[in-house]
Amino acid sequence: MKIKRLIIRNFGGIHEKSMEFLPGINVLYGENESGKTTVYAFLKSMFYGLRRQRGRAARNDAYALYEPWENPSVYGGTVWFENGGRNFRLSRNFSRTGPSSELLCEDDGEVMDVEQGDLDGVLGGVSEVIYENTVAVGQLKSVTGPELVKELQNYMASYQGTADSSVDLGRAMQMLKMTRKGFQVQADRRKKELAIQKEKILAHMNYVRGEMEELKEKRKALLEDAGDYSLEEEGGTPMDGRIEELARRKKRLNGFMAATAAVMILAAVLLGVFLTEGIWPVIAALTAGASALTAEFIMRRKTVQEWNKRINMREKWLHRREKFRWNMESLRESYREKRMSLGNLQSEYEEEEETTAQAEELEVEALNLAMETIEKLSGGIHNQVGDRLRRRTSEILREITGGKYGEVLMDEALHMSVNTEERIVPLERLSRGTLEQIYFALRMAAGEILCGEEEFPVILDDVFGMYDEDRLRAVLRWLEKEKRQIIISTCHRREMELLEREGIPYRQILL
Repeated sequence: MKIKRLIIRNFGGIHEKSMEFLPGINVLYGENESGKTTVYAFLKSMFYGLRRQRGRAARNDAYALYEPWENPSVYGGTVWFENGGRNFRLSRNFSRTGPSSELLCEDDGEVMDVEQGDLDGVLGGVSEVIYENTVAVGQLKSVTGPELVKELQNYMASYQGTADSSVDLGRAMQMLKMTRKGFQVQADRRKKELAIQKEKILAHMNYVRGEMEELKEKRKALLEDAGDYSLEEEGGTPMDGRIEELARRKKRLNGFMAATAAVMILAAVLLGVFLTEGIWPVIAALTAGASALTAEFIMRRKTVQEWNKRINMREKWLHRREKFRWNMESLRESYREKRMSLGNLQSEYEEEEETTAQAEELEVEALNLAMETIEKLSGGIHNQVGDRLRRRTSEILREITGGKYGEVLMDEALHMSVNTEERIVPLERLSRGTLEQIYFALRMAAGEILCGEEEFPVILDDVFGMYDEDRLRAVLRWLEKEKRQIIISTCHRREMELLEREGIPYRQILL
């Protein structure tokens, strides 16, 4: 399977973003909080859906986390991918009001039914659980070294089959049950303590959301009032154009008045020189001219008054417009501050969520997973998977460590260790960087075994934070050698610099 292109219409903080991917290594680069994990979540949601939880849990599930604030009726996007030699286009809208999905085979124009399981068939039956536990590798920032050791042990135990080892499944199940009970008691107590703190944060978040809604209403009222600042008059003539027209009229009237006065004087002079009847014709001419001049003066005065009135109206309009812009900018700034405050509260709430899932909670989940898997193993479902997984994990680990660690082992008590050229080393004694290499090798091996013949793209969301340069170089070489599609999300340029230094081709995608 290869992802060819995607368009995120509206998902989390990303809007109308298009990305193209090539076979081989693709590096999705962006600063912190630029949306790399959002792209990671988008791809998973497109292939496996995005379900809303119910009740109080719905306020903070993945659906609510990535639901866009603006235009929530458009919530999703489109992915173009190739699988089994066929080209597909998958579109989804997760909107509350009108959720929809469409799967089109572009080769023959067949429209397939996602809800009836056609997409599951295209994906080869690879479930969401397998996808999340193999080829889609998320960040491990919140997992400590001891927690990672236990996760690796439980992960490996999930696939260790009775036909491949001498593990006593009955005794292992009993041990897991006893251990789980102790952790459950601690987890319940921790939940109660953290629930109180989370309620306080939620109350504050709701208060801030209320303030943001008030700001939106104020903005709406300002925009409605902005209609009063239009430059249009009743007759449809722009105010500036009307002012210019009055100025031209005033100028013309000045000319008319000057011409009338000149004509009146000239007429009086000519009448006085050439007429002998007396002075009355001159007086009549002067009177007529004076009347005309008076009429023109009155028209000019009215024109000047209207021109001054329009100038004042325009000044007032400009003042009101400036005040409107200032108010809008003030509202925008307040909204940005509230949104930042809400983002901080959401981060704080997410930290509480992570804390809730720490230590005892993680242990209980891991133990449950191990117990469920052991039950399946007892029926012979995965009798051959364990040894294949161990052998392939060992091969990958040997390659990415330059032969330093040659074999992954697990004993009867489900304790993992690695075999070096000189001795066997328990996981607890390994560095965090080596543990992450084992984790990577285990995930890649499980993906090869469980994802069937059609290899899924490997999606690595900022997973190399604890790798030094030598470890990272070895993993990049291994990824390039495997000839699979790889999508690496990172906020560091280190990966790209090493790829260029090693001469490994890659596509850079900027967020």
